[in-house]
Amino acid sequence: MGRLVAALVVVAAILVVGGFASGLGAAKTRGSTLEARLGDTIRVVDAPIGCRIARMRQLGGRIVVDCRRAGPLTGTYGTLVSAREAVLVRFRSKRAAKQVVVAIHGGATRRCT
Repeated sequence: MGRLVAALVVVAAILVVGGFASGLGAAKTRGSTLEARLGDTIRVVDAPIGCRIARMRQLGGRIVVDCRRAGPLTGTYGTLVSAREAVLVRFRSKRAAKQVVVAIHGGATRRCT
């Protein structure tokens, strides 16, 4: 079960990050690298998805790519990807989220209760 959940987290992160990267392809020449800095936001063209580059004190102050659905957040999911881990969260309100799954790159997976 843990491997399945970890696979789902990784697939969700790849889809979200790939989705915003492909949306940026229209503005950039193919094959170029987009550089995003702390505080930058990215909106996916033709999809209600957005990402931001943020420092998350809840994750030890690490810089993350925080991707989520546009609109009301309560009851929806988001993905936080850092250099160390990928975290799937479920929003309890517009400001509070609970970790559902934490997967460490090259390491273990933990399902949160």
